[in-house]
Amino acid sequence: MCRHKKQNIRAGFSFLIRHLAICAGFFLFLISTCHANPAQIAGQWYEVNHPSVAINALPLTGGDFLFNGQLHVAQSGEYVIDFKNTSTFSSFKHTILNSRQGVIAHLEGGISSTVVNPFALRHGRVLHLDAGNYTLQTLLKTPYLIAQPAPYIDGREQYQQAIKLGNVIALLCMGVLAGLMAYYIVLGLIRRQMVHGMYALFILGNLLLQGTSLLVFSDTFGMHWFYLSAMPILFSNIAYIFFVKGLLNIERENHPDMYRLIQYALGILVVFALWGLFSPNWMMQMARYGVGVFLCLGLVCSIDLSRKKNMTARYYLIAILTFFILGGLTITAQHFAGYTFYIEHLGLIAVTIEALLLSFVLSYQFSELFKEKELALAALDASETQARTDKLTGLPNRIALERAIHALPESGSITMLDLDHLKYYNDTYGHAYGDQLLREFSFVLREKLGSLATLHRLGGDEFAITCPTGNEVAIRAELDKAMAYLQAHGFEYAGASAGTAFIYEHPANYSMVMHLADTRMYENKRLHKKERPQ
Repeated sequence: MCRHKKQNIRAGFSFLIRHLAICAGFFLFLISTCHANPAQIAGQWYEVNHPSVAINALPLTGGDFLFNGQLHVAQSGEYVIDFKNTSTFSSFKHTILNSRQGVIAHLEGGISSTVVNPFALRHGRVLHLDAGNYTLQTLLKTPYLIAQPAPYIDGREQYQQAIKLGNVIALLCMGVLAGLMAYYIVLGLIRRQMVHGMYALFILGNLLLQGTSLLVFSDTFGMHWFYLSAMPILFSNIAYIFFVKGLLNIERENHPDMYRLIQYALGILVVFALWGLFSPNWMMQMARYGVGVFLCLGLVCSIDLSRKKNMTARYYLIAILTFFILGGLTITAQHFAGYTFYIEHLGLIAVTIEALLLSFVLSYQFSELFKEKELALAALDASETQARTDKLTGLPNRIALERAIHALPESGSITMLDLDHLKYYNDTYGHAYGDQLLREFSFVLREKLGSLATLHRLGGDEFAITCPTGNEVAIRAELDKAMAYLQAHGFEYAGASAGTAFIYEHPANYSMVMHLADTRMYENKRLHKKERPQ
């Protein structure tokens, strides 16, 4: 049994590892197919308040910035100007100048902007350019950043094709997360466990972030509140800590060290949340640091409990390790190889994969609960069977008789039996011999009755027979055969007195039926003329 269980565990881990490899390969394929053919816009960022000092990297705490870049268009046509690496910024305004410094276009947008995006879930802006050289000036205003925005230009047709896969990934992952969130909410309500509700809150925070950052809410619902791209994460990070605590059953009594670690992590995340709320420019940074805290905590707790052979922790370790790698890349990366695939896409994929892998953890927990339930039911059934069975003879006892008589039809009958001369064998040969008579009588008569009726032992020398058909004659015949067998095999004085009553005699009062059968049995016993042993 133990070896079989270990083989199942290894098979489960192999299954998960194979699927992780498939996910990794699929992820690399997605990145490779999300490349457009952009014309690089060479330029430099500046702070609006210090336009003479170039900035190598924009501060993630946001501000007002100006990009000044040069671009060359070799062929006249329609082009799209967009940003690579990230889509999370409040507003932008492109100004395109020709070679004579004449303004030929103003293009605006951003999460906070109410200007309609010409491309779904994208900041791309369309303009017609003739062949020649141009200057791009971009004013970017944002309270914070996730990564470094970099303007680029691409042909309209190529751009439209390149953004499709990224958009499909965004909508697909958000749909999966929305479904999983609903599942965890229902699960939490049914099982009344906080752990599922906490994970539902975690998913909700990420849905709000991604829905805002990837322009799903602004394009679909007209929601332009920029801070939804960070504020929910401040609280979903805290929810994830409670989720880890509940999933791994970490309490002060059983895991005091990890319990203290969780308390410290919660304290840190609360400080981060307050900091972000009172300093909006630091909101994304606090959210980012909070993700790092819960990733490290989940990894440490799962490793520690995995070493203690906690199977839930071992399965969770696979999920959190995957999340640690992808989530770590998301919170640390500032540049991305793809043009139409953003850091936000990577974060969304990381959360979706972790949520899907956690379904394996839940499946394991449910299977264990099912096994425990089955064992408990088997133990209960065994206990009930034992309670309804006579220990000496293995026959159904008085408790079972009470159930059986209530199940009889009106045509059914009950026959009360008294095994004669049991006291003689107990006094003469000892109780062990008397017990042997009881066992032999029970075995032989049960075999003789077969499916006709059921034999019960009430205690001592008292027995009862329930018969659904009420065939008293057949029961008497089988009883006589059993007595003859016993008398021929060492119990020559064995005998039985019997009395039968039918359910229809008192259909509303089973106790009266039993009393009537008992009375007839004692009448039969008094009339019994068999020679008594000397």
